Amino acid sequence: KMAGISDNHQILSSWDVGTRSATAGNREDLLDAITIVSPTETPFLSGLAKVAAKATIHEWLLDSLASFGNPDNGNTDVQSVPESYDAEFSTPTVRKRLLNYTHIQRKTVDVSDTQRAVNSAGVADEYVYQLRKRLIELAREIEFALIHSQLQNQTVVGNVGGTPATGRKMEGILNYLEPDPAGVTANYLTSDEEGTITEAGSPIARLTETVYNDHLPAMWDKGAIAKTAYCNRVRKREVSGCTTNATTSVAQRNLDATTQKAVTNIDVYQGDFGTQAIVLHRYMPTRQVLTMDEDYWKIAVLRPILAVELARAGNSTRAMIESELTLEALAPATAGKIVWGSNVYGRVA
Repeated sequence: KMAGISDNHQILSSWDVGTRSATAGNREDLLDAITIVSPTETPFLSGLAKVAAKATIHEWLLDSLASFGNPDNGNTDVQSVPESYDAEFSTPTVRKRLLNYTHIQRKTVDVSDTQRAVNSAGVADEYVYQLRKRLIELAREIEFALIHSQLQNQTVVGNVGGTPATGRKMEGILNYLEPDPAGVTANYLTSDEEGTITEAGSPIARLTETVYNDHLPAMWDKGAIAKTAYCNRVRKREVSGCTTNATTSVAQRNLDATTQKAVTNIDVYQGDFGTQAIVLHRYMPTRQVLTMDEDYWKIAVLRPILAVELARAGNSTRAMIESELTLEALAPATAGKIVWGSNVYGRVA
C-alpha cells in the first residue's frame, strides 16, 4: 500500500445499509407531495351560462322572421300597400321545437380502511384525495361530451341479462351543427337556421385568412356574429400566422403596446364581421375550428355535480360522483365550424 493511504473497505456505508432492499435500514427520501401535470381547463363547462332542465328531454322553441326582400332584386322586393286596399293574410312561419337529451356521467371511488389508516406520502387521506381527483376527471369528461357527443336515446333501463344498457347521450355542439339524419336538425331547420359549415379545402387544406374571412360573413348572412373561435394547437398557429396588412381594414393584428410592433400570438382577431377571442382548446379536432356566440348556447342542468358516499359493503369507503346535464342550443345558426383543415402546421397533411 502507498504511504498515508488507509484501507477503508470495512467502513459501513449507505450502500451497505440501503434503502430499497429487504434488509434496508435507511429511510427513503420521499417528497411529501404529489404532482399532477395533466391539463384541467374546461372552457365550455366553466364559461357557458347554466340554466335548469326539468326533464330528461330538454326542449325549447325557435322562431324566425319573414324575409324583408332580396337586396339584389332591389325595388322589386319592396313592400307597398295601395290606399283603401283590403287586408290580405298569409300563414306565418311556424315555430320549431328543438331538443337535447340529458346526459349522465359518473365517477366512483372505493378506498380500503387500511389505506386510509396508513401513513401515505403526499396525502392526508387517500379517500379525500381520490375524491378530488375524480371530480377533476369528471369535469374533463363533461367538457369532452359537450363538444363531441352524438345524440343517442336509451331504450332500456339498467342491466338486462347481465348486459349494461347504453345510456342517453346529448348532442354535442360539433354534431349539433351537422344536418345529420341521426341528429336533431335533420330535415327540420332551414339552411338559414342551421349552423354554418365552411370547408377549408377539398379534401383538406391549410386554414388561411381568406378561408376564415369567408366563414364569418356566411354566419353574418344568417344574423349571427361570432364572438369566439375555439381551436387546437395546429389551428391556433395557423390563425397566429395571419399576415393581412392592417391598412386594408380586413383585420387588425395584435400590437405590442410599448413598441407598436405586430406580434404573432393573436388572441383577438378583429375583422369586418366582428371581433373574436381566439381560444386554445385541447378538445377541438385537429382539422376543425369552432366559431360561436356563447350568448345563445347554455348548459341545462337536471342534476348538478354531486358526490354521494355510498353504503359500506366491507372495510372500505365508497362514493359516487354523478351529474346529469345537456347542451342547450337556442339558435344553432349562432355557431359554425371550419372543417377539413390540415393537421400539420405549415403544410397540407
